[in-house]
Amino acid sequence: MLVSMTVRNIALIERLDMTFHNGLHVLTGETGAGKSIVVDSINLMLGERADRGLIRTGCDKATVEAVFDISDCVQVREMLAAESLEADGDCITVMREISQADRNICRVCGVIVPLNFLRQISSYLVDIHGQHEHQSLLSEKNHLHFLDSFGEAEHQSLLADVDAKCRLWRESSSLFSALRKENAQREERMELITARSRELDAARLEIGEEEKLQRQRAKLADAEKLNDAIGKAYRNLTETEGARLGVTALLREAMDEMRRISDYDPRYQALAERLSSTFYEAEEMGIELRDALEAESFDPEKNEQILARLDTYRRLEKRYGMEADELVDYAERLKDEMKGLKSMDERLHAAEVEYKAKLSDYRAAARLLTEARQALAKHFEALMENQLKDLGMGNTHFECVFKEPPADQKRVPSIRGDDHVEFFIAPNIGEPLKPLSRTVSGGELSRMMLALKAAAADRNMIPTMIFDEIDTGISGHIASVVAEKMDDIARYHQVVCVTHLAQIAAMADWQYRVEKHVAGERTITTVEQLAPEQRVAEIARLVGADELHQESGLAHARSMLAAAWERKHAQA
Repeated sequence: MLVSMTVRNIALIERLDMTFHNGLHVLTGETGAGKSIVVDSINLMLGERADRGLIRTGCDKATVEAVFDISDCVQVREMLAAESLEADGDCITVMREISQADRNICRVCGVIVPLNFLRQISSYLVDIHGQHEHQSLLSEKNHLHFLDSFGEAEHQSLLADVDAKCRLWRESSSLFSALRKENAQREERMELITARSRELDAARLEIGEEEKLQRQRAKLADAEKLNDAIGKAYRNLTETEGARLGVTALLREAMDEMRRISDYDPRYQALAERLSSTFYEAEEMGIELRDALEAESFDPEKNEQILARLDTYRRLEKRYGMEADELVDYAERLKDEMKGLKSMDERLHAAEVEYKAKLSDYRAAARLLTEARQALAKHFEALMENQLKDLGMGNTHFECVFKEPPADQKRVPSIRGDDHVEFFIAPNIGEPLKPLSRTVSGGELSRMMLALKAAAADRNMIPTMIFDEIDTGISGHIASVVAEKMDDIARYHQVVCVTHLAQIAAMADWQYRVEKHVAGERTITTVEQLAPEQRVAEIARLVGADELHQESGLAHARSMLAAAWERKHAQA
């Protein structure tokens, strides 16, 4: 339960410390005193949207911190354990801070946590009912949830079974749909795969071949340069035919010419010998160049083959947007895909069988749930009519209407089953049943919600329930009945209620007065837990006692408190 709460710098609240107990707590005060601020603070602490307009004027930040006793909250302990958070014995602290600087902080057990975690854990701690929650009754989509919440463990098991079977059906449906879509495109895809496989197979691609070809091409490019240079040098030395003779032939002619005249002058003899030496040197160089030319065997035909092969790789890489080695893997994947497409009929049949089996399982579970809901609806209708009778709506006929979908509308499996339930009521005898959303007034709506909560008091396991303005549109004798219902709920839960009704205030186990004061030049809201005599005065104010009727008002308040005390002890 909620043990204590500290509020700092929220709207008109500068600092507020409240202590809570077991039983029914009531907050009363003049209109505009700030009762809604207290509820807004609790909402903020529980993870509702942070409105920076709540920050007290002149302050940079605002905080709400609460202590909860979780001794009976197994789900909360499991959530704490999952996040490695440690409670202080049986208590945990929950804190929310909002600031003008766009930094909002949530803490549980002193550790900063995501807002979503705060919301999850608070959903097991506090259940708040205000005007918005009342309006949820008007939405048809919520009615099935209200009905199911009254089901016992066996009913909840049926709900879980339908949920599980629906999810299995959705998985099989997704697979079947994907296969049907794939099958519709099968012929076109098979033609594409066949063409691509034929092209890639014809290319005879191998992993690492492109890199090997590039190395060979680089080597051949160098060999071509060497071969060209050596060939030119060799031809320049050894050419013996044509218009241009090589150096060796020219040296031979020069040598022969000088030898014919060597006898005329020793100088000619010397020149002839030098030319002879040069000739033989050039001849030897020619032989070496010939050997080098033969060693550097550049093969133009092989070079062309390599260039053509590299061009094949580049063309395929550009076409498919892949590297050479990836193309080899891609070719294998295409073959595997082709095998899969060829076995499509078999896989499609298996998926269809699975889909129909899962749908049949779901339908069977949904039928059992429908039968259980229809039986539960009878019990729920009786509970609601009894509660509404207590609340002054004794002639009301309440019914859960199971609506069938239109004949032309396909019923799609849902995790909540095949049922569409809407609450219908006839508030007066002789009137036909009409949808709840088109029938109830504001006061009737409040009583409907209270009837629901009272009927489910022993089922709802959330320890703390907060009612904000549950008494809207209620007065007179019905106010006393509402007070009794609140007391009944407080036997199973800690209840906090904001009210303007003296009957509810008198039924409280603990009463707080919310007041607005001027301190200095600022207005502040305070909350005071009232002592017994203070409660008498506050209840007298609620019944409208003025100065002329103060004594009678106080007497009436005491009688109301006495009657409430007697009821509580009679029920104990």
